[in-house]
Amino acid sequence: MHDNTLTPNNRDKFIYLAGRYGQFVKFYNVEELCADKIQEITALSFENSRLTVGALYRLFVPQILPNTVNKIIYLDSDIIVNLGIKELWQIDLGDKILAAVPEILTYKTVDMKPGFRLCADDIVKCEDYFNSGVLLIDLRILRGEEDTIMNGAKFTAKYHWFGGYGDQDILNYCFSTRALKLPIKFNRCTFFTRRDGEFSSAGKIYHYAGGSFGFGLGLDLNDSFNRLWTN
Repeated sequence: MHDNTLTPNNRDKFIYLAGRYGQFVKFYNVEELCADKIQEITALSFENSRLTVGALYRLFVPQILPNTVNKIIYLDSDIIVNLGIKELWQIDLGDKILAAVPEILTYKTVDMKPGFRLCADDIVKCEDYFNSGVLLIDLRILRGEEDTIMNGAKFTAKYHWFGGYGDQDILNYCFSTRALKLPIKFNRCTFFTRRDGEFSSAGKIYHYAGGSFGFGLGLDLNDSFNRLWTN
């Protein structure tokens, strides 16, 4: 999913990279396909968010993909999958709308209220608040929740101090009690992995959130997670 800033050169790089692994990549220009939705979302005003409207593109997936697609795996762009993705794909969602890793597993604490306003104001329980970087989604259910998502966007925009996590706050406001909780290995933040002294990079999905400076991706190639990304 991309907007009009994707250059032909970078598009060719994506095609080449996918081809090296015997795969292909399909491009969806969200700026063109969902112009009406983007206008509706941006009109709500997210000026206090640290994110751009691009972070909200995952909310438009039901409108972008054909009705023949019933289930998807969504991955942020700062993700490295270092396990067989089939393991995630085969998880049974049951009657849940999506599956995600709870943030409480990442932080290893029962109290996330200082960092997450939805939890601080008891709108979402700490144990239910999930990270939206890796999602297994039942599109058959999500397609019927367009109004729910827009109401969530309106709520987080009205109380703009919820907007710091953009789509994540919207999805949690809407679906925190309808999400299947995944084990931490399916969305392991490299910052906390380093903090906890775990330096084996095998068998997990790694999330390089937080930029550089030891949080996400750095230049030190003695670091196994930096090497995993560059390889």
